[in-house]
Amino acid sequence: MNTEEIVNLLKEEVVPAIGCTEPVAIALASAYAHHSLEGKIKRIKLSLSSNVYKNAKAVGIPGTHHTGIETALALGICIQEPAFDLTILSPLTDEDIEMAMNLQREVPIEVEILYDSPSVYIEVGITTDREDSKAIIAERHTNLVFLERSSQVIIDRKSNTKRNMKNSKSLAKYPLKELIGKILEAPYSSLEFLLEGISLNMTMAEAGLKMEKGMNLGKSWEKIVEKGFWGKDLNSKITLYTSAACDARMAGVRLPVMSSSGSGNNGIISIIPISIVAEHLKSGKEKVVQALAISHMVNTYIKEYIGRLSPICGCGVSAGAGAGAGIVHLLEGGMEDIERAIINVISGLAGMICDGGKVGCALKLSASAGMAWQGALLAKEGVKVPEGNGIVASSLQKTLENLGKISQEGMFNVDKSVISAMYN
Repeated sequence: MNTEEIVNLLKEEVVPAIGCTEPVAIALASAYAHHSLEGKIKRIKLSLSSNVYKNAKAVGIPGTHHTGIETALALGICIQEPAFDLTILSPLTDEDIEMAMNLQREVPIEVEILYDSPSVYIEVGITTDREDSKAIIAERHTNLVFLERSSQVIIDRKSNTKRNMKNSKSLAKYPLKELIGKILEAPYSSLEFLLEGISLNMTMAEAGLKMEKGMNLGKSWEKIVEKGFWGKDLNSKITLYTSAACDARMAGVRLPVMSSSGSGNNGIISIIPISIVAEHLKSGKEKVVQALAISHMVNTYIKEYIGRLSPICGCGVSAGAGAGAGIVHLLEGGMEDIERAIINVISGLAGMICDGGKVGCALKLSASAGMAWQGALLAKEGVKVPEGNGIVASSLQKTLENLGKISQEGMFNVDKSVISAMYN
């Protein structure tokens, strides 16, 4: 890949999002299915991958006091002027919300969980008294691959999606050090857009520190500090701000965050630790945008192995490793230091499962942010989990292959067990 292609990839993967991206994607799919549909709605069917289901079930929906898959679906139908991107829920009105609540009461909604599907897959079918429609989003949260109305196919990109899945390791064909090298060659102006993520995600963190909903982490940490059980050092600030941002976002605070590789929480991890370390070190803007680009690239790169949504917590493993890599760059480390940091984070957090999006993710992000900082510091001192320790292999590439094997094969039935537990 050349520098221009890498910058374009980052522009695709690093975008603002309001609300958890799984319920947002459900709302987006239902908006596509309902757009211009005529007649009174009689029936709705939603089929979605297990990964989307578990991440959408318990998370707060921005601008409402509600959670849930059916609510997200109904909002997508009822929102008056939807923006067909990850900010679709930003213009919600009280009227939209009331209409969505009534729709859920009046219309049967069937939800089907698919275990053998792409990790991102949402299919919405709507039947009215005059016509019917179907919309499918797959592979990425905004990727509309199929749209049909009254048996007339309007969009059909499903074959492209299957072909892309077969070539899903396209980014991983390149050595990570080569991609990072290209990032360091990119002009500052081409990466400057990444700085917006600091503004957005730190604003969400500040909201989390002040609010009294969700897990109320901000106020709780204040009391813990007053008791002398928690310090005001850099590590404490990194974990506090990261967890507070997640708490606010998962509770449904109506603010955008900059996402990374389809996940707002991944974006929080990829950005906030780097922002705080950069402020402490008084790093220049060029250094900061390079660190952010490295962080997002590593996150996206590792997801090529574990899956865009996976049984392993991507916030902990892929985004945490990305943050660690970016911090190493701020500390003037080289590629060997970056690889050590990535391996340190992976070795420490590979066993963290994803049990869906919810305010409790804040504690997972806290652990990931702390591990990113510690893993980076140790890497800069030449410390790395040795080869042969668990899944750590002779190289970063082979270690990632081991991680991918665990995620894709070893943890194949984890989602079924998690969803069973969530039902119970």
